[in-house]
Amino acid sequence: MSSNGILLSRFLRGGDARRRDASAVAVVVWCLFVVAMAVLAVIRPERPITHIYRDAVIDWWSSVPVYTQGIHGFLYFPSSAVLLGPLAALPLGIGDQIWRLAMVAVFSGAVYRVALLLHPNMGRTLAAWVLVAAIPTASINVLRGQCELMMMSVVLHAAVDLAHRRDRRGATMLALAVALKPLALVPALLFAVVRPGVRRPLALGLLIAAVAPFLHPDPGYVAGQYAAMIGKLAAAAAPDSGRWFDLTRMLAEAGMQPAYATMTALRLAGALLVVGIVWTAGRRLDHVTGMIVTVMLGAWYLVLFNPRTEEGSYLSIAVLTTLAALVEHRRPRAGAVPMLLGLAVAGLGLHFYGGWFYRPTQMWLKQSLTLALLIYPVWLVVSRRSLLAHPVTAGDQVLHCFSGEVGES
Repeated sequence: MSSNGILLSRFLRGGDARRRDASAVAVVVWCLFVVAMAVLAVIRPERPITHIYRDAVIDWWSSVPVYTQGIHGFLYFPSSAVLLGPLAALPLGIGDQIWRLAMVAVFSGAVYRVALLLHPNMGRTLAAWVLVAAIPTASINVLRGQCELMMMSVVLHAAVDLAHRRDRRGATMLALAVALKPLALVPALLFAVVRPGVRRPLALGLLIAAVAPFLHPDPGYVAGQYAAMIGKLAAAAAPDSGRWFDLTRMLAEAGMQPAYATMTALRLAGALLVVGIVWTAGRRLDHVTGMIVTVMLGAWYLVLFNPRTEEGSYLSIAVLTTLAALVEHRRPRAGAVPMLLGLAVAGLGLHFYGGWFYRPTQMWLKQSLTLALLIYPVWLVVSRRSLLAHPVTAGDQVLHCFSGEVGES
């Protein structure tokens, strides 16, 4: 080997070592953050909401009504009370910590799998930095033990499985996400649009999730709880003017005060827009990028149009945007895109940096950034831009999301 070749080899090995060291530091920072949230949950026991899930499980198996009056409380399908059963077997403090650890583990694994999918050679590095970048937006869900974090993580796992064309496994994961939290119906239905192979196993999985609560020894109680659930979710869908972070609140902050009928029309228009983009993405993008765009658009729709959007809901947007920023940064001619995406991620976590930045922007900035971020998946679709480090092709053709369909690259 020539002297130049030896120097280049040493340089590349040094670069790999530096990346490994940086990744290790990032993982340590993430772990320290999780420990800090666990300690804070002990110091401030009023912050976690695990007691809601635990109480619902205990009430369920005691044949006590789970769905109470008002817009707060247990806002899930009965299947969630069945799935979260182990929480009732543990003291509240221990169950809260185990639940938090389980959520973080599933979430970290999901981020790693998505990063590895997009960049096989640097998946570990990308995942480590995504987790660090997610700390500001993840702080709320990790501290409170929000089931939304588990739901989002399961949906990400499903997206990876579907990107690998494991339709049955992906559909099972989507059904599990819906069984945990009803909001997962949005990404599940979007994946059903773009992947015909998902539809039948997803329908079967949802049917199993609906029937599972009848394992309860009193079928009449279960039927009554299903009826109570409908009323509870209907009431919760029209919340008060509290601290919600959806598009309605942003418009109200701008002085528009949109009527309920107006927002219903906007939700319908948004749904049609998202379905149209997902359908087009399935025909124009490579399969993997199409799956990630589907997740992006599902998250985009949920945070803007769910009338009960909380600050922690924007974690999904932050994670997907950070992944996109890191992928764009690795391109030979990255331009300003990574910087703009990174600034958006920083803005989504503004509540983490102190009141001086947060108070003037708290009720409108996250929504505004999310609206602007719609440009990115649309740009991917229009330009046929791949998120893969090495796009998967068949000759000069790109495999598309719709099974059996191949288009010219």
